[in-house]
Amino acid sequence: MDIKFKDFEGPLDLLLHLVSKYEVDIYDVPLVEVIEQYLSYIATLQAMKLEVAGEYMVMASQLMLIKSRRLLPKLVEDTSYEDDLEVDLLNQIEEYKRFKALGEELAAQHDQRAKFYSKAKTEVLSEDMELVHDKTVVDLFLAFSKVMSSRQSTLNDKHTTVEADQYRIEDMMVYIEERFDRKHQLTLSDLFSESRSRAEMLTIFLASLELIKRHILCVQQEDNFGEIILTKEGA
Repeated sequence: MDIKFKDFEGPLDLLLHLVSKYEVDIYDVPLVEVIEQYLSYIATLQAMKLEVAGEYMVMASQLMLIKSRRLLPKLVEDTSYEDDLEVDLLNQIEEYKRFKALGEELAAQHDQRAKFYSKAKTEVLSEDMELVHDKTVVDLFLAFSKVMSSRQSTLNDKHTTVEADQYRIEDMMVYIEERFDRKHQLTLSDLFSESRSRAEMLTIFLASLELIKRHILCVQQEDNFGEIILTKEGA
């Protein structure tokens, strides 16, 4: 099974996606929360053995520095340096937002002009998966990153040895459907409540994506970064 997550155009594109969820001015967002979501996203990509470009890791190191300085006791001589780091980051996101909006406007104009000229037919193939209720795989993936991050310490305490991969996506699809036979509605975190390892959580997540892709499950999310709610189609 080949599942393709949305490809961000770079670390600033990912940060802009996270920041825009708060629907406030960029300079008013809770920066530490945004940093934690970015780091969780990258950590989950690595856990799933997906390739992470070097530029994302460079940004991650910068964000970890900002976060650590936020959490450390304030020192008078370091305050201006810390503020400079944060303001510089927010300025970069703001500038990227302007250029992206300009690029989208130019693309829209190109599409409009294309209506008045004939051109050869092209076939566009896309593996991107759109979820119902205007949710995308990114929303589901970010929610999963949050769940995995919150359970990481518990899993580390319970398992001190490296276990072999022993879970199949097909088996987990059957397991998830059986869960819905007993209950009409489940949250994403409910699915992982009985998970005993990170490998099991990853397999359940991929199995749930496949069920969504096949329109067996549908997805809802009432608030930005809120709990993901799964229901069975036709139930």
